[in-house]
Amino acid sequence: MFLELHILQNFAPANLNRDDTGAPKDCHFGGYRRARISSQCVKRSVRKHPAFQEAVYRNAGDLGVRTKRLVARLKKLLEEDKGLETGVAESLAHTVVKLLGFKTAKEDKTQYLLYLGEKDIQEMAARAVEYADVLQSKKEKDIPKDVVKTFKALVDKKKKHGAYAADIALFGRMIADDKEMNVDASCQIAQAISTNKVEMEMDYYTAVDDLLPEDQPGSDMIGVVEYNSSCFYRYACVDCGKLEENLGQDADLALGVLQGFVEASVKAVPTGKQNSMAAHNPPSYVRLVLRKDGFPWSLANAFQDPIYPARGCSLEAFSAVKLQEYINKLKNAYGSDGLVCDLVLSLIEIEKSEDANSVSSLNKLLESLDIYYKGERS
Repeated sequence: MFLELHILQNFAPANLNRDDTGAPKDCHFGGYRRARISSQCVKRSVRKHPAFQEAVYRNAGDLGVRTKRLVARLKKLLEEDKGLETGVAESLAHTVVKLLGFKTAKEDKTQYLLYLGEKDIQEMAARAVEYADVLQSKKEKDIPKDVVKTFKALVDKKKKHGAYAADIALFGRMIADDKEMNVDASCQIAQAISTNKVEMEMDYYTAVDDLLPEDQPGSDMIGVVEYNSSCFYRYACVDCGKLEENLGQDADLALGVLQGFVEASVKAVPTGKQNSMAAHNPPSYVRLVLRKDGFPWSLANAFQDPIYPARGCSLEAFSAVKLQEYINKLKNAYGSDGLVCDLVLSLIEIEKSEDANSVSSLNKLLESLDIYYKGERS
């Protein structure tokens, strides 16, 4: 079973996701320049949103930690939670990280960002205390293999038992130096692109010194910020079977993670330049599809020709109409036999396909997901 999420979201002037020059990210699609928000930016916004985290904890799940500072994290756990002296804690932390196969460099950081479950890190600290005598009394090469395997089993996918952290189960993990740590993602998130053609605009700003003498004109700082205003089409697809597999075949946890993912996807907004622009604009259109077959449909091609607003019909409304027309064409061409449900939460009044069901609120959308998911699994 696959869950697909289609979202239309119109933002006021904003610079939510910047490139290396500080400008809003963009791309060309259908031969036209479009605003863009990277999938990595969307994923971080979702995994850090309280709605996602609360749903995971409510269902006894775990969340991941992405960091280069594993040594410091282990040292803190060993000092504060396990009561070890600073020197002992630091020595054990370094040894554990080395046993896992990670090299440390400047400031005791690992060479690259690691993505580990918080419970796995806490288990590393617990095992470090359990084997403290061995880890301290022997050189790394002389530590018994069964002890090394105990630590490797916490991160090695062939040895690990139970569930991965929820966000790792969704978005996967790739470790270049150890393929056995890699986790195949169950979720795919597209680059969000604007349904409309976009032109970048410039905000020229100045800042005046509050203590500037009255007889001295001018400002003490000037700058330029690029921004745009765009209606984004956002798309995500989750392989529910793979999600359950990554969560240790825990169907209840998988449903909780899906509900948290959907809620956070609707509510989460990237934070770039928000203090300057406050573009807190909720989606006007959310469509959730559950299907049995593995033939997912991104609806991005509905916007190959950019959308233009007209008197009496907004950019969002035209985008929703085009999206509906396109999904009807896909259903006519490829059928909808594998469709479990097609749920639409919309602030826009549009004509929907016959097999689409309107829901009145986000809570109703999440409740419907619960009903259809459990019904299909039973």
